[in-house]
Amino acid sequence: MTTVDVSKLSYAQLLELSRELEHKITEKRDEELKVLVDGIAKKLEAAGFSVDEALVALQPYASGAKRKTTQAGATAPVLYRDPSNPGNTWSGRGRAARWLSDYEAAGRKREEFKV
Repeated sequence: MTTVDVSKLSYAQLLELSRELEHKITEKRDEELKVLVDGIAKKLEAAGFSVDEALVALQPYASGAKRKTTQAGATAPVLYRDPSNPGNTWSGRGRAARWLSDYEAAGRKREEFKV
């Protein structure tokens, strides 16, 4: 492996080196991907499948495909609201909001605050 002391290179030289590296990286990526794809195609054929069948089976994994996932931090709809302060809300997920717990401790029912 060739080692280059980049600390001694000028800005222009670093940019040129960066372009060369990007070009080499793209070439290597394409070469390695071709080797992998050829190997997969041979395995598919040996198992009695066509590449087209495999592509159809891979559709759920394709980038941009809709997947059923939960999104961390996604906002849940409001299910409960404090009548004395409408800014106090609770989605019904996790631990009950303090304002709602206080009402329940005072003997009120959770259903009274349902939106």
